[in-house]
Amino acid sequence: MVIKMKPVKNDDKKENKYWQTTTGKILVVTLVFAIIVVAFTLVTGQIAYGNVYGKLFNDSKVPDVQFQGSPYAMNNTSGSILVFNVTDLDGPNQAAVTEIILTNVTTGKNITLTSQNISMDIYRVVDAKYHYHDNVKYNQYNGIYVPLGDEATIYMNLTTSLHHNLSGKYKVTLVVPTQKAKFATADVTF
Repeated sequence: MVIKMKPVKNDDKKENKYWQTTTGKILVVTLVFAIIVVAFTLVTGQIAYGNVYGKLFNDSKVPDVQFQGSPYAMNNTSGSILVFNVTDLDGPNQAAVTEIILTNVTTGKNITLTSQNISMDIYRVVDAKYHYHDNVKYNQYNGIYVPLGDEATIYMNLTTSLHHNLSGKYKVTLVVPTQKAKFATADVTF
């Protein structure tokens, strides 16, 4: 028995040289694509957050906690009361005020309220009506949390942690423990 084979046309033998792939070509294309993706990710992260190799363009991401208006202080039957309005104008999502330093203007002596003292002394927080997504909060570990762009009035009874009334003129400093952070300062008289 004779098997007849169909003759092969010349067109079927032509191969498209651009569609031929080998393992080496696939590997090269994969490596080039991976390098582009990694470079894009690193550059984007560096520009946005400065988290690859130090800070590059994110100096504006430093918290900027400020007093809104002048703080108010008084002595009454319940103790030394300090009332101030605070906001975070710049920086990451929230700033933490971990210390409040009270400096007597006449004697130069400092009284430092730690985050634990701050949480004991705060008896009322009134958030601004326009706060965006989160309230100003406080706790004994991190002091006062001020979300970016939000504002609140803080009421503190300093006698709770100091156990004595203050009198005289003091400079109040809010400390944010971040590199290059600006401390908010204002004068009050008890």
